[in-house]
Amino acid sequence: MIARNCRYLDLEAALRDINKKYQGNIIFKSLEPNGGGFNFTLTVKSSKDIGARRSGEGRKIAAACWHAHGDFFASLFSINPSARVFSSFYKRFGGTYQGWITALGGNWIDGNIGSQFMPLMMSEACECNNL
Repeated sequence: MIARNCRYLDLEAALRDINKKYQGNIIFKSLEPNGGGFNFTLTVKSSKDIGARRSGEGRKIAAACWHAHGDFFASLFSINPSARVFSSFYKRFGGTYQGWITALGGNWIDGNIGSQFMPLMMSEACECNNL
């Protein structure tokens, strides 16, 4: 993902904020400066704990789930309303937002990451709905 119109401190603060809910399990896999912004990836410390994504077969994946990403974006926009984040996932499913998530919209867009035969919505690829 690419974050623009924000500071490193804003991204760190958003991560600290959501980790109150996710019990410290969400971390940056990468967070690097890129031109006027930052490239970053959210992941988890433990795929066994809250905020981890699951595969269609239920395997635990070392990646942050859809809910953790959405909470991160919401927190970032509350810290810095002018921030914006580009996500290729959201570009695929984001319709009019074309991949850019802002305080005005684009967050919480769901999409099928399975197949037509075995659909799996991104919002269902974790244990968050069972908590």
